[in-house]
Amino acid sequence: MKVLQCNGASQKSWFELLSTHGTSQLTRAGPNERRCIVRQALGFYRTLVVGGIYTLDNPHKDVSLEYTLIKALKHCVAIHPILSACIIGEDTETPEFARPALLDLNKHIDLIGTRQSPDILDEKDLIKLTLAQVNNHVFTNCNKIPPWKIVVLPLCRGERPQTDRYLILFGYYHSHGDGKSGLAFHKTFLAGLKQAQHRHCVYDGDSECATPRTPLLPTLETSGELPVSWGYLLSPLLGAYLPSFIASPLGIRASATPEADNQWVGHDTFFDHDKYSTGLEIISVEYEDVEKVLRDCREHNLKLTGLLHQIIVQALSKELPFEKAGSFVSQTAVDLRSHLNGITDDDMALCPTAYYELFMRTAEESSNPTLISVKDNFWNAARTTTQNLAKCANTLSDQPVGLLGYLRKMYPWTRGQIGKRRECSYELSNIMSFNPGFFKPEVGWNVESMIFSQPANVSSGCLTFNVVSKYQGDLTIVISWQLGALGVQNEQVFAANLGRFMAKSLRSFGGL
Repeated sequence: MKVLQCNGASQKSWFELLSTHGTSQLTRAGPNERRCIVRQALGFYRTLVVGGIYTLDNPHKDVSLEYTLIKALKHCVAIHPILSACIIGEDTETPEFARPALLDLNKHIDLIGTRQSPDILDEKDLIKLTLAQVNNHVFTNCNKIPPWKIVVLPLCRGERPQTDRYLILFGYYHSHGDGKSGLAFHKTFLAGLKQAQHRHCVYDGDSECATPRTPLLPTLETSGELPVSWGYLLSPLLGAYLPSFIASPLGIRASATPEADNQWVGHDTFFDHDKYSTGLEIISVEYEDVEKVLRDCREHNLKLTGLLHQIIVQALSKELPFEKAGSFVSQTAVDLRSHLNGITDDDMALCPTAYYELFMRTAEESSNPTLISVKDNFWNAARTTTQNLAKCANTLSDQPVGLLGYLRKMYPWTRGQIGKRRECSYELSNIMSFNPGFFKPEVGWNVESMIFSQPANVSSGCLTFNVVSKYQGDLTIVISWQLGALGVQNEQVFAANLGRFMAKSLRSFGGL
């Protein structure tokens, strides 16, 4: 990947380099953005995807799809300043965001083929294949072209012959936003599609787009202080510098995560650029079943994320032998937007921290192991996790993301994660519900369902559960992993079994 080299250049020469390449300097990346940029540049984490199945009723045959998409994207670029930001110096410890004078939106649109015949490939398999390809995508020329794109795949019309259906995936580098940023993009994109239908739309169909002058939103670290106490900092700080024969007997680790000797973590971290690939399994739960799940959650005073952890632990306990998996350490993405100045749910920004919890393996207490246990310990455990997640989300103090400010050299630290034991068993990321606001559902463009998927994460947990739903619609869970990382005989069968257990468990709720 060709980038500008800093190599200790003066501030003046740095700006001269920006000017030479037709870009204007915006701001330096914050610690969390630097973390993402480093692992992207190394290839350890590639393209984050939030997508949806869009529908268009009674399409006008004289209006091209490309023309409509360009208009909608111009609206997105005008609303979200990060979409016009490229990355300068991504192979240095001081990367910056910069803005080119012009965007060619054709470079941010991939139109895939024509509608597939059901006889060629099942729709779910087609979506899974496309999703994995986007997750594995590597953006190039990030110093000139902002690293994001939409991928548009026509789908079969199904039962409504007058309605076109499209899978539209928004793929972007994590440095440009978190999972909720994907929802913010699609809310803006849907509004842009609806604007494009009107004769007096303010945007034209020219693919070349002048970039806005709007400044970038503040970084996580500048929009809210992330104080770290000495007690929280001491263990990972000393663990990083003390020899292991001193640190281990004192219980000091270079990590803020819990640990157990018998926890399942899959294979040690590994990386081969040419063999990097994301495995996927997709689960869908219909709205009627989602309503029952949420009702039971309310009755037991807990949230869906807390409940999902218990289902995941039961599924893993069922699929993995005791000698391999006596316990599991989870990582949950936690959004900090509510504590940040100048950043809302409708903004594209990078605002997550992480909550870690150690779960013991669950015993099979039911004669039917394909269904969840409904005993009190299940609800109590889910309630405890809900309460702990709420505590994590309600403070900016002593957050794992706050420790990044003490890490000066991210490249050697990130490379140093390869070959080590993974710190967690799995990650759960629930970006909640996509609510586009009020639109007349019978007019023009609408969204049928949503999907969210993370790429293989080389330096973190080997398994990720990505959750999203549409407001008053279906719930979708994508299980993703780095191929070869799970340490099981057949990873696809293993993931499919996890998915079946989770789907059947979620469908079993209702007055439990």
